[in-house]
Amino acid sequence: MRSIPKLTFLLLLVVFGTALGDDNKLSIELDTGEVPHLQAWGEKAKGVAERWYPRIQNLLPTNDFQPPREISLKIRKSDKGVGGTVGTKITLSSHWVEKHPEDFGLVVHELTHVIQHYPAAKPWWITEGIADYIRWGIFEGKGQDWFPRPKEPQGYKKGYRVTAGFLLWLEADQAPGIVKKLNTAMRAGNYSEKLFKQAAGKSIDELWTEYVGL
Repeated sequence: MRSIPKLTFLLLLVVFGTALGDDNKLSIELDTGEVPHLQAWGEKAKGVAERWYPRIQNLLPTNDFQPPREISLKIRKSDKGVGGTVGTKITLSSHWVEKHPEDFGLVVHELTHVIQHYPAAKPWWITEGIADYIRWGIFEGKGQDWFPRPKEPQGYKKGYRVTAGFLLWLEADQAPGIVKKLNTAMRAGNYSEKLFKQAAGKSIDELWTEYVGL
């Protein structure tokens, strides 16, 4: 039988939708059944998730690790809360979306939790700090001065935007690559404050003191 040139074969794969890597295609199931009036917003949120999934995956890589490829995104009818993620299930609160229709960064934060896929979210402030680092530092592109910087011992343990700003500063100056190292350690369940010493030559408390003293 006549063989097909390699380049032609690859082009055919692309054309007919069976390109290499299709097994890893992301699937997002959108559920707005409780709030059909938010269907359009949900579709936009799904689009954001589809575009940012591979970017976040590239920012938080670990050798021989593949984050989940099937995700559910639900907007529930509620007048409380903001959003949350359990495993591969992202749930957003309708009242927040209605009051803040511009807040697609929330989707990026929760999507980061899916990609993190830590066996245990401990310490919690690292988990939430990395998610907010991706959201506010990368997706929103906030400058260093925007992040809150409480002048108290171990303020980095406040998590969220506080920890995110600290990580942004470390990445830019003292310890480039620290977020990737922390993420890999969290996935393996062996986080240790020694990671900061190894990456920057200073303890985490020394780094924090320097950070808030700027």
